Amino acid sequence: MLPHFNPQIEDVTVAEIDLAAFHFNVKQLKKKIVKSLFLAVIKTNAYGHGIVPIAKEAIKAGADRLGVTSVNEAVTLRKNGVNHPIQILSAILPSHVKAIVHYRLISSISSEHIAKALSQEGAKQNKTVKVHLKLDTGLHRFGMVPDYIMKLCENCYSLPFLNWEGIYTHFSCADEGDWVTTEKQYRLFLDTVNKLKQNGYFFPLQHVGASTVAIERSDMHKNMVRPGIALFGYQPDERQKKLIDLKPVMTLKTKIVQLHQLPASTKIGYGGTYETKQDEKIAIIPIGHGDGYKRGLSNKGYVLVRGKYAKVVGTISLDQTFINVTNIPNVQEGDEVILIGTQGDNTISARDIAKWIQSNVDEILASIMQRINRIYIYREKEK
Repeated sequence: MLPHFNPQIEDVTVAEIDLAAFHFNVKQLKKKIVKSLFLAVIKTNAYGHGIVPIAKEAIKAGADRLGVTSVNEAVTLRKNGVNHPIQILSAILPSHVKAIVHYRLISSISSEHIAKALSQEGAKQNKTVKVHLKLDTGLHRFGMVPDYIMKLCENCYSLPFLNWEGIYTHFSCADEGDWVTTEKQYRLFLDTVNKLKQNGYFFPLQHVGASTVAIERSDMHKNMVRPGIALFGYQPDERQKKLIDLKPVMTLKTKIVQLHQLPASTKIGYGGTYETKQDEKIAIIPIGHGDGYKRGLSNKGYVLVRGKYAKVVGTISLDQTFINVTNIPNVQEGDEVILIGTQGDNTISARDIAKWIQSNVDEILASIMQRINRIYIYREKEK
Protein backbone atom coordinates (compact mmCIF):
# COMPACT_ATOMS: atom_id res chain seq x y z
CA MET A 1 0.00 0.00 0.00
CA LEU A 2 1.28 3.46 -0.89
CA PRO A 3 1.88 5.82 2.03
CA HIS A 4 -0.62 8.65 2.51
CA PHE A 5 0.31 11.53 0.24
CA ASN A 6 -1.70 14.71 -0.17
CA PRO A 7 0.40 17.28 -2.02
CA GLN A 8 -0.75 20.78 -2.89
CA ILE A 9 -0.84 20.82 -6.68
CA GLU A 10 -0.77 24.25 -8.28
CA ASP A 11 -3.33 25.07 -10.95
CA VAL A 12 -1.05 26.63 -13.55
CA THR A 13 -3.85 27.75 -15.84
CA VAL A 14 -6.83 29.40 -14.16
CA ALA A 15 -9.82 31.57 -14.96
CA GLU A 16 -10.14 34.25 -12.33
CA ILE A 17 -13.76 35.38 -11.94
CA ASP A 18 -14.29 38.77 -10.34
CA LEU A 19 -17.70 38.67 -8.68
CA ALA A 20 -17.44 42.37 -7.83
CA ALA A 21 -17.23 43.18 -11.54
CA PHE A 22 -20.21 40.93 -12.23
CA HIS A 23 -22.19 42.61 -9.45
CA PHE A 24 -21.27 46.01 -10.89
CA ASN A 25 -22.49 44.98 -14.35
CA VAL A 26 -25.85 43.82 -12.99
CA LYS A 27 -26.29 47.13 -11.18
CA GLN A 28 -25.36 49.07 -14.33
CA LEU A 29 -27.93 47.17 -16.36
CA LYS A 30 -30.58 47.58 -13.68
CA LYS A 31 -30.18 51.33 -14.08
CA LYS A 32 -31.31 50.84 -17.68
CA ILE A 33 -34.06 48.34 -16.84
CA VAL A 34 -36.11 50.48 -14.49
CA LYS A 35 -39.71 49.30 -14.76
CA SER A 36 -39.30 45.73 -16.02
CA LEU A 37 -38.34 42.44 -14.44
CA PHE A 38 -34.65 41.56 -14.75
CA LEU A 39 -33.95 38.05 -16.03
CA ALA A 40 -30.22 37.26 -15.82
CA VAL A 41 -29.30 34.89 -18.66
CA ILE A 42 -26.59 32.59 -17.32
CA LYS A 43 -26.76 29.85 -19.93
CA THR A 44 -23.79 27.77 -21.11
CA ASN A 45 -22.16 27.58 -17.69
CA ALA A 46 -22.75 31.32 -17.30
CA TYR A 47 -20.87 32.00 -20.56
CA GLY A 48 -17.96 30.00 -19.17
CA HIS A 49 -17.85 31.75 -15.79
CA GLY A 50 -19.38 28.98 -13.66
CA ILE A 51 -23.13 28.79 -13.32
CA VAL A 52 -23.64 28.22 -9.58
CA PRO A 53 -21.47 31.06 -8.17
CA ILE A 54 -22.70 33.43 -10.89
CA ALA A 55 -26.34 32.54 -10.21
CA LYS A 56 -25.95 33.30 -6.52
CA GLU A 57 -24.20 36.59 -7.22
CA ALA A 58 -26.90 37.57 -9.73
CA ILE A 59 -29.53 37.06 -7.05
CA LYS A 60 -27.51 39.14 -4.56
CA ALA A 61 -27.27 41.91 -7.16
CA GLY A 62 -31.04 41.99 -7.62
CA ALA A 63 -31.92 39.71 -10.56
CA ASP A 64 -35.61 38.82 -10.44
CA ARG A 65 -35.11 35.46 -12.14
CA LEU A 66 -32.50 33.38 -13.94
CA GLY A 67 -32.49 32.12 -17.51
CA VAL A 68 -30.80 29.02 -18.90
CA THR A 69 -31.19 26.93 -22.04
CA SER A 70 -30.40 23.54 -20.52
CA VAL A 71 -32.69 21.66 -18.17
CA ASN A 72 -29.58 20.02 -16.72
CA GLU A 73 -28.15 23.42 -15.78
CA ALA A 74 -31.43 24.42 -14.15
CA VAL A 75 -31.45 21.21 -12.12
CA THR A 76 -27.83 21.83 -11.11
CA LEU A 77 -28.85 25.21 -9.73
CA ARG A 78 -31.74 23.69 -7.77
CA LYS A 79 -29.47 21.01 -6.32
CA ASN A 80 -27.06 23.73 -5.22
CA GLY A 81 -29.65 25.60 -3.23
CA VAL A 82 -30.83 28.16 -5.80
CA ASN A 83 -34.57 28.62 -5.19
CA HIS A 84 -35.04 31.70 -7.39
CA PRO A 85 -37.35 31.45 -10.43
CA ILE A 86 -35.48 29.70 -13.26
CA GLN A 87 -36.67 29.97 -16.84
CA ILE A 88 -35.78 27.56 -19.67
CA LEU A 89 -35.16 29.70 -22.76
CA SER A 90 -35.10 26.93 -25.34
CA ALA A 91 -37.17 24.12 -26.72
CA ILE A 92 -37.54 21.04 -24.54
CA LEU A 93 -38.21 17.36 -25.15
CA PRO A 94 -40.91 15.17 -23.56
CA SER A 95 -38.17 13.48 -21.53
CA HIS A 96 -37.57 16.82 -19.75
CA VAL A 97 -41.09 17.43 -18.46
CA LYS A 98 -40.81 15.35 -15.28
CA ALA A 99 -37.77 17.34 -14.09
CA ILE A 100 -39.33 20.65 -15.12
CA VAL A 101 -42.41 20.03 -13.03
CA HIS A 102 -40.54 18.53 -10.08
CA TYR A 103 -37.97 21.34 -9.84
CA ARG A 104 -40.53 24.15 -10.40
CA LEU A 105 -38.91 25.39 -13.60
CA ILE A 106 -40.57 27.83 -15.99
CA SER A 107 -40.78 26.18 -19.39
CA SER A 108 -40.90 27.48 -22.93
CA ILE A 109 -43.67 26.18 -25.17
CA SER A 110 -43.03 25.79 -28.89
CA SER A 111 -45.45 22.98 -29.74
CA GLU A 112 -48.77 21.45 -28.77
CA HIS A 113 -47.26 18.11 -27.77
CA ILE A 114 -44.97 19.75 -25.21
CA ALA A 115 -47.84 21.76 -23.76
CA LYS A 116 -49.90 18.60 -23.38
CA ALA A 117 -46.98 16.63 -21.93
CA LEU A 118 -46.37 19.31 -19.30
CA SER A 119 -50.06 19.40 -18.41
CA GLN A 120 -50.15 15.62 -18.00
CA GLU A 121 -47.04 15.63 -15.85
CA GLY A 122 -48.41 18.49 -13.78
CA ALA A 123 -51.46 16.35 -13.10
CA LYS A 124 -49.29 13.41 -12.03
CA GLN A 125 -47.30 15.54 -9.61
CA ASN A 126 -50.28 17.75 -8.69
CA LYS A 127 -48.27 20.88 -9.52
CA THR A 128 -49.11 23.81 -11.77
CA VAL A 129 -46.36 24.64 -14.29
CA LYS A 130 -45.55 28.18 -15.37
CA VAL A 131 -45.00 28.34 -19.12
CA HIS A 132 -44.05 30.98 -21.69
CA LEU A 133 -45.21 30.71 -25.29
CA LYS A 134 -42.32 31.27 -27.72
CA LEU A 135 -43.21 33.26 -30.84
CA ASP A 136 -40.93 32.99 -33.88
CA THR A 137 -40.77 36.45 -35.45
CA GLY A 138 -37.85 35.83 -37.78
CA LEU A 139 -34.91 34.15 -36.08
CA HIS A 140 -36.39 30.75 -37.03
CA ARG A 141 -34.46 28.94 -34.31
CA PHE A 142 -37.41 27.69 -32.34
CA GLY A 143 -40.85 28.90 -31.38
CA MET A 144 -44.06 29.02 -33.37
CA VAL A 145 -44.81 31.30 -36.30
CA PRO A 146 -47.87 33.53 -35.83
CA ASP A 147 -50.04 31.51 -38.24
CA TYR A 148 -49.95 28.50 -35.87
CA ILE A 149 -50.08 30.32 -32.55
CA MET A 150 -53.85 30.74 -32.56
CA LYS A 151 -54.43 27.04 -33.16
CA LEU A 152 -52.08 26.11 -30.31
CA CYS A 153 -53.94 28.42 -27.94
CA GLU A 154 -57.31 27.01 -29.05
CA ASN A 155 -56.11 23.49 -28.25
CA CYS A 156 -53.88 24.09 -25.22
CA TYR A 157 -54.64 27.34 -23.42
CA SER A 158 -57.26 25.71 -21.20
CA LEU A 159 -55.21 22.63 -20.33
CA PRO A 160 -55.16 21.98 -16.59
CA PHE A 161 -51.99 22.51 -14.52
CA LEU A 162 -50.58 25.08 -16.97
CA ASN A 163 -50.14 28.73 -16.00
CA TRP A 164 -49.57 30.70 -19.22
CA GLU A 165 -47.45 33.30 -17.48
CA GLY A 166 -45.78 34.82 -20.53
CA ILE A 167 -45.10 35.12 -24.23
CA TYR A 168 -41.81 36.11 -25.82
CA THR A 169 -39.61 36.29 -28.88
CA HIS A 170 -35.92 36.76 -29.68
CA PHE A 171 -34.69 39.18 -32.32
CA SER A 172 -32.32 38.10 -35.08
CA CYS A 173 -30.51 41.36 -35.89
CA ALA A 174 -30.63 43.66 -32.85
CA ASP A 175 -26.96 43.23 -31.92
CA GLU A 176 -25.98 44.27 -35.43
CA GLY A 177 -28.01 47.47 -35.09
CA ASP A 178 -30.39 46.50 -37.88
CA TRP A 179 -33.36 48.37 -36.46
CA VAL A 180 -35.43 48.08 -39.63
CA THR A 181 -35.53 44.28 -39.29
CA THR A 182 -35.79 44.41 -35.49
CA GLU A 183 -38.69 46.85 -35.47
CA LYS A 184 -40.50 44.76 -38.09
CA GLN A 185 -40.13 41.70 -35.84
CA TYR A 186 -41.24 43.75 -32.83
CA ARG A 187 -44.41 44.91 -34.61
CA LEU A 188 -45.17 41.32 -35.57
CA PHE A 189 -44.83 40.33 -31.91
CA LEU A 190 -47.12 43.15 -30.75
CA ASP A 191 -49.70 42.44 -33.43
CA THR A 192 -49.75 38.74 -32.55
CA VAL A 193 -50.07 39.40 -28.82
CA ASN A 194 -52.91 41.85 -29.47
CA LYS A 195 -54.73 39.35 -31.69
CA LEU A 196 -54.38 36.65 -29.05
CA LYS A 197 -55.74 39.01 -26.39
CA GLN A 198 -58.75 39.84 -28.56
CA ASN A 199 -59.50 36.12 -28.69
CA GLY A 200 -59.25 35.68 -24.92
CA TYR A 201 -55.66 34.49 -24.68
CA PHE A 202 -53.78 36.72 -22.25
CA PHE A 203 -50.10 36.49 -21.26
CA PRO A 204 -49.10 38.78 -18.35
CA LEU A 205 -45.34 38.75 -18.98
CA GLN A 206 -44.21 39.85 -22.42
CA HIS A 207 -40.51 40.02 -23.27
CA VAL A 208 -38.48 40.45 -26.43
CA GLY A 209 -35.05 41.83 -25.61
CA ALA A 210 -31.62 40.70 -24.51
CA SER A 211 -28.50 42.81 -23.81
CA THR A 212 -28.78 45.13 -26.82
CA VAL A 213 -32.41 45.98 -26.13
CA ALA A 214 -31.54 46.46 -22.45
CA ILE A 215 -28.87 48.99 -23.38
CA GLU A 216 -30.34 50.78 -26.41
CA ARG A 217 -34.12 50.38 -26.62
CA SER A 218 -36.06 51.09 -23.46
CA ASP A 219 -39.17 51.33 -25.62
CA MET A 220 -38.91 47.56 -26.16
CA HIS A 221 -38.37 46.56 -22.53
CA LYS A 222 -41.97 45.40 -22.06
CA ASN A 223 -42.52 43.47 -18.79
CA MET A 224 -39.12 41.78 -18.66
CA VAL A 225 -35.64 42.08 -20.19
CA ARG A 226 -33.11 39.25 -20.59
CA PRO A 227 -29.49 40.54 -20.54
CA GLY A 228 -26.83 37.90 -21.15
CA ILE A 229 -23.33 38.72 -22.41
CA ALA A 230 -23.46 42.24 -20.94
CA LEU A 231 -23.57 40.70 -17.45
CA PHE A 232 -20.03 39.50 -18.04
CA GLY A 233 -18.60 42.85 -19.05
CA TYR A 234 -19.03 42.99 -22.81
CA GLN A 235 -21.44 45.11 -24.79
CA PRO A 236 -22.85 43.05 -27.69
CA ASP A 237 -21.42 45.66 -30.06
CA GLU A 238 -18.68 48.23 -29.62
CA ARG A 239 -21.08 51.05 -30.55
CA GLN A 240 -22.65 50.57 -27.11
CA LYS A 241 -19.50 51.35 -25.11
CA LYS A 242 -20.52 55.01 -24.90
CA LEU A 243 -23.94 54.00 -23.58
CA ILE A 244 -22.98 51.81 -20.62
CA ASP A 245 -19.85 51.17 -18.59
CA LEU A 246 -19.20 47.47 -17.98
CA LYS A 247 -16.32 45.55 -16.41
CA PRO A 248 -14.99 42.26 -17.85
CA VAL A 249 -15.49 39.54 -15.26
CA MET A 250 -12.98 36.90 -16.42
CA THR A 251 -9.19 36.98 -16.40
CA LEU A 252 -7.63 33.93 -18.07
CA LYS A 253 -4.03 33.34 -17.11
CA THR A 254 -1.31 30.73 -17.09
CA LYS A 255 2.49 30.49 -16.69
CA ILE A 256 5.48 29.79 -18.88
CA VAL A 257 6.53 26.19 -18.29
CA GLN A 258 9.48 26.00 -20.70
CA LEU A 259 11.76 28.26 -22.74
CA HIS A 260 13.64 27.41 -25.93
CA GLN A 261 16.38 29.42 -27.62
CA LEU A 262 16.06 28.43 -31.26
CA PRO A 263 18.22 29.39 -34.25
CA ALA A 264 16.91 31.00 -37.42
CA SER A 265 15.01 28.83 -39.89
CA THR A 266 13.70 26.46 -37.20
CA LYS A 267 10.17 25.19 -37.80
CA ILE A 268 8.11 24.67 -34.67
CA GLY A 269 4.92 22.91 -33.72
CA TYR A 270 2.67 20.53 -35.61
CA GLY A 271 3.09 20.96 -39.34
CA GLY A 272 5.92 23.44 -38.89
CA THR A 273 3.58 26.35 -39.60
CA TYR A 274 5.96 28.86 -38.02
CA GLU A 275 9.64 29.24 -38.92
CA THR A 276 11.95 31.41 -36.83
CA LYS A 277 13.23 34.48 -38.66
CA GLN A 278 16.32 34.85 -36.48
CA ASP A 279 17.68 33.52 -33.23
CA GLU A 280 14.43 33.55 -31.21
CA LYS A 281 13.26 32.78 -27.70
CA ILE A 282 10.11 30.66 -27.76
CA ALA A 283 8.05 29.96 -24.63
CA ILE A 284 5.57 27.15 -24.05
CA ILE A 285 2.40 27.76 -22.06
CA PRO A 286 0.13 24.93 -20.84
CA ILE A 287 -3.11 25.79 -22.54
CA GLY A 288 -4.47 24.63 -25.88
CA HIS A 289 -7.62 24.04 -27.85
CA GLY A 290 -8.51 21.22 -25.44
CA ASP A 291 -9.00 24.02 -22.90
CA GLY A 292 -11.04 26.11 -25.29
CA TYR A 293 -8.16 28.35 -26.41
CA LYS A 294 -9.06 28.36 -30.08
CA ARG A 295 -6.81 26.62 -32.61
CA GLY A 296 -7.70 29.43 -35.00
CA LEU A 297 -5.42 31.70 -32.93
CA SER A 298 -2.40 29.84 -34.30
CA ASN A 299 0.04 32.44 -35.70
CA LYS A 300 -2.61 35.14 -35.11
CA GLY A 301 -3.19 35.67 -31.41
CA TYR A 302 -1.29 37.53 -28.70
CA VAL A 303 -0.80 37.15 -24.96
CA LEU A 304 0.78 39.39 -22.32
CA VAL A 305 4.10 38.58 -20.65
CA ARG A 306 5.73 41.08 -18.29
CA GLY A 307 3.17 43.62 -19.51
CA LYS A 308 4.17 43.29 -23.16
CA TYR A 309 2.50 41.60 -26.14
CA ALA A 310 3.89 38.22 -27.19
CA LYS A 311 2.62 36.64 -30.39
CA VAL A 312 1.22 33.12 -30.60
CA VAL A 313 3.40 31.21 -33.06
CA GLY A 314 3.02 27.76 -34.55
CA THR A 315 -0.05 25.58 -34.42
CA ILE A 316 -1.87 25.51 -31.09
CA SER A 317 -2.06 21.91 -29.90
CA LEU A 318 -4.51 20.21 -27.56
CA ASP A 319 -2.72 21.24 -24.37
CA GLN A 320 0.09 23.65 -25.27
CA THR A 321 0.72 26.89 -27.11
CA PHE A 322 3.97 28.48 -28.36
CA ILE A 323 4.56 32.20 -27.86
CA ASN A 324 7.42 34.35 -29.12
CA VAL A 325 9.11 36.23 -26.24
CA THR A 326 12.28 37.20 -28.10
CA ASN A 327 11.79 40.94 -27.58
CA ILE A 328 10.67 40.76 -23.95
CA PRO A 329 13.60 41.19 -21.54
CA ASN A 330 14.27 38.87 -18.60
CA VAL A 331 11.57 36.31 -19.37
CA GLN A 332 11.81 33.26 -17.11
CA GLU A 333 10.02 29.97 -16.66
CA GLY A 334 7.18 30.52 -14.18
CA ASP A 335 6.36 34.01 -15.44
CA GLU A 336 2.66 34.83 -15.50
CA VAL A 337 0.97 34.97 -18.90
CA ILE A 338 -2.33 36.78 -19.44
CA LEU A 339 -4.55 35.48 -22.24
CA ILE A 340 -7.63 37.52 -21.30
CA GLY A 341 -7.17 40.44 -18.95
CA THR A 342 -4.77 43.22 -17.99
CA GLN A 343 -1.07 43.13 -17.21
CA GLY A 344 0.86 46.35 -16.72
CA ASP A 345 -0.49 49.00 -19.08
CA ASN A 346 -1.89 46.59 -21.65
CA THR A 347 -5.11 44.61 -21.95
CA ILE A 348 -6.32 41.73 -24.08
CA SER A 349 -10.08 41.34 -24.08
CA ALA A 350 -12.29 38.50 -25.23
CA ARG A 351 -13.40 40.88 -27.99
CA ASP A 352 -9.79 41.21 -29.18
CA ILE A 353 -9.51 37.43 -29.42
CA ALA A 354 -12.83 37.26 -31.24
CA LYS A 355 -11.60 39.77 -33.82
CA TRP A 356 -8.40 37.81 -34.43
CA ILE A 357 -10.38 34.73 -35.46
CA GLN A 358 -13.53 36.44 -36.80
CA SER A 359 -15.72 35.12 -34.00
CA ASN A 360 -17.72 36.78 -31.22
CA VAL A 361 -17.27 37.32 -27.50
CA ASP A 362 -19.88 34.71 -26.57
CA GLU A 363 -17.90 31.93 -28.25
CA ILE A 364 -14.57 32.96 -26.77
CA LEU A 365 -15.82 33.01 -23.17
CA ALA A 366 -18.23 30.08 -23.31
CA SER A 367 -15.59 27.85 -24.93
CA ILE A 368 -13.30 27.93 -21.89
CA MET A 369 -13.49 24.32 -20.73
CA GLN A 370 -14.43 23.29 -17.22
CA ARG A 371 -11.08 21.57 -16.70
CA ILE A 372 -9.67 25.08 -16.22
CA ASN A 373 -10.24 25.85 -12.56
CA ARG A 374 -12.37 28.92 -11.80
CA ILE A 375 -11.11 31.01 -8.91
CA TYR A 376 -13.70 33.41 -7.50
CA ILE A 377 -12.55 36.72 -6.09
CA TYR A 378 -14.19 39.96 -5.04
CA ARG A 379 -11.63 42.45 -6.26
CA GLU A 380 -13.31 45.64 -5.11
CA LYS A 381 -16.37 46.59 -3.17
CA GLU A 382 -19.14 48.27 -5.10
CA LYS A 383 -19.15 52.01 -4.41
